[in-house]
Amino acid sequence: MRLKYLSLSLLSLSLAACSSHVIKTNPAHSSLDQAQRASKALNAVYEYPSFDYSGQVKVNLAQDQGEKTSTLANPEVRLEPEIERKLNQYLAAQNIKLNTAEKQALYKNVAKKDVASLADVLGKGANFVETMLNDLNIQYDGTVNYRQKMASMNISTEYKKPNLLVAVRVPMVVDFNDYKFYTQIFSLVPYLANPQDQDKYAYFDFSKYKDHFSKVNKQALIEYLKQSSATSYALASQDQLQSLRLTDAERQQGIVEKIRLNSSVEELFLQASLYNTVNREYLMQSVFGVDAAAAEQSAIEALAAQAVAEAAAEPAEDSEDERDEATAAMYKLYEAVNKTVLEISDEEDEIAVAETATAAEDATDAAIAAATDATAGSEEDETASEDEEAESTAGALLTEQQCEDLSKNKSSLRMGDVTYCQDSYDIDVFETVSTPSLLELQLSEKSKALTEKFASLGSKDELVTAQRFKQLWSDHQADIDAILVPKAKRNPFIMDISLDQQGRMVKADYDLKYDLDEFDRKLNVKFDMQFKNYGNASKIDRRILNQAKSFKDIFKGSPMQQVFGAADPTSASPAVDFSEYLNQLAEKLYQQTQSYEKTYKAVFIAKLTHDYPQIVKQYSAQDLQEIAAVYAYAYSDEDIYNLKGQALKQVQALQKKHHLQENEQFDHDMGNDVDEIVVEAMSAQKSMLEMQKLLKQYKTTEAVFAHHYAEKFKEDNELEAAQQAEFKKTVNILGKAYVALKNNKFKDSTIASLTEDSVEFIDYAIFKETYEALSDANLK
Repeated sequence: MRLKYLSLSLLSLSLAACSSHVIKTNPAHSSLDQAQRASKALNAVYEYPSFDYSGQVKVNLAQDQGEKTSTLANPEVRLEPEIERKLNQYLAAQNIKLNTAEKQALYKNVAKKDVASLADVLGKGANFVETMLNDLNIQYDGTVNYRQKMASMNISTEYKKPNLLVAVRVPMVVDFNDYKFYTQIFSLVPYLANPQDQDKYAYFDFSKYKDHFSKVNKQALIEYLKQSSATSYALASQDQLQSLRLTDAERQQGIVEKIRLNSSVEELFLQASLYNTVNREYLMQSVFGVDAAAAEQSAIEALAAQAVAEAAAEPAEDSEDERDEATAAMYKLYEAVNKTVLEISDEEDEIAVAETATAAEDATDAAIAAATDATAGSEEDETASEDEEAESTAGALLTEQQCEDLSKNKSSLRMGDVTYCQDSYDIDVFETVSTPSLLELQLSEKSKALTEKFASLGSKDELVTAQRFKQLWSDHQADIDAILVPKAKRNPFIMDISLDQQGRMVKADYDLKYDLDEFDRKLNVKFDMQFKNYGNASKIDRRILNQAKSFKDIFKGSPMQQVFGAADPTSASPAVDFSEYLNQLAEKLYQQTQSYEKTYKAVFIAKLTHDYPQIVKQYSAQDLQEIAAVYAYAYSDEDIYNLKGQALKQVQALQKKHHLQENEQFDHDMGNDVDEIVVEAMSAQKSMLEMQKLLKQYKTTEAVFAHHYAEKFKEDNELEAAQQAEFKKTVNILGKAYVALKNNKFKDSTIASLTEDSVEFIDYAIFKETYEALSDANLK
């Protein structure tokens, strides 16, 4: 089952349960212990046909006062002096000349981190944004009505300062009668709406998921959610639960008891994760009525079918938004030739494209079958050779213990060992010990093993209750303690549940604190909810919903549509990302050095500095040059860069020195990426020089296109003497078509003088290739 289906099913948890559910309005709870009373209070929301709720959220993001420096205080990313010095040494050694501005650009780009800091996320106004977030008040209220199969939520935000007040209220309603989600979108931007629609709701229709909802076992889903809510209290130790003294104001609200759970983010996360894991099969099959394995296979097949359909339909698409310029130009020419010269209608054209796609698919299937047969025939030989290779290289590679020892003592560290330990054992020899994040906790090897163990304990036919889960938790306490960080380092999560005379939850207060070490910040989130009118909730007005329009209709003709319709996605000037910067750097360096080796080494070191600055700090500038030289030799094609004699012996010695001899010791992504960047830079310059030379010779862009196209065409096709005149006429017209397309002046009349005989000389793939070559050389 896809995640969106699962989410929608969870959203309908009680709305679809409605009147068939047993209502208990006065449960006996005096005999229950503290944890049981808190659990039963939480689950009161499932025991009544309706209720109202409200609450508020308060976020505080504060700088860690223990830190002397802050990312926000120094938003500009700077390269460490040691790394900058090594880069300068390398540039000087390789006689690579960069002016001051180019050097600063290099420093800035390699210093950028892939994981954004708070300043990266919020920009230079990070301090202002942080203050605004802390001063923002968020409130919400709404109604849940099971019998009406409806629920509402109204979110209100307010930012108030002495001379500024900003308040926004966004109402939302979900209706499982008509399977629609409603919201008043123009609460946010009323001035962009049509005047007659400013007070109307817009809706999203999700009725196409109706069949998925109908399969849900509603009673089983409610019981699952009840037991899930009870797990935190069932697992709580006595010292984590306490009764709080009530204030006079709380007594006046009808509160008779207040129970606090002192837990942590890490504990609650792991409890919820393992409870969901142990009940996954039950949830999928007994609650949602879906076979997990069949659903996964079905999803794979659906994605594969979609990919095939998109590939087959691609040539027939009319939109140019998703094509590059050369592809779009090629299809314009193709359509114009079919229409003007061959007089093929659009319908006939679509049929021809479909037939071509089918033929291509059949050819692909045949090729795959042939490749499979060939692979099967050589499998045994390859396996034997791999075994022999493994035996011969086993002694050169490190064990897991040796990798762990390297992380403690880096004095004898070699580049190949860094990559091998990371890829083979997931050991980062540069990693420092720190409190793991939630994501690291979830993905750790021990956590994976424990998750797999709990998954095997579940059953598709029986729900694991909170009490049963408590026993499983106890049985695996040693494994759980090994995963959780020490109690002193956990992030606290406090939950206060207030009960009324009937044992129902009337108030819930949550207080979460989390250390954002990577941002030098401490996050504190406080949110609370109040529940009232159990069984007698406020009515949700259907009359307003009946006047709602779909999102598409409500935007029609409005300033909102005009704003987005007039927006030019190409008008923005986005900052150059690091990959694009490397392309530009490679082009400049190759133009300057005319050397694959020097360009590769420079780009490799720039990328290495950006991706792994800790590695650059570990080695000298000379070591970095040597490592880059080995990578250049290992990942280059022989026809581009092929060492012999003394140069080859030197590289082989460097391979041994830096432990870069075996396949597992290389970072293949790094090596291949840099090679691709350099080869592309070389090709671009070669093509540009060729085009510029042709322009001097043939004087006009049209003539250059015609000559280049003709040469490429003749490489694969033989021409008879009688065809020469028609061929020359065709390539000249294609040259005119190129210029017209580049200047947005192409019309069908541009190629009107072509004949059916001319079409024989039009190869659209060569047209596209020539188009790209001239475009790269800026010829118009």
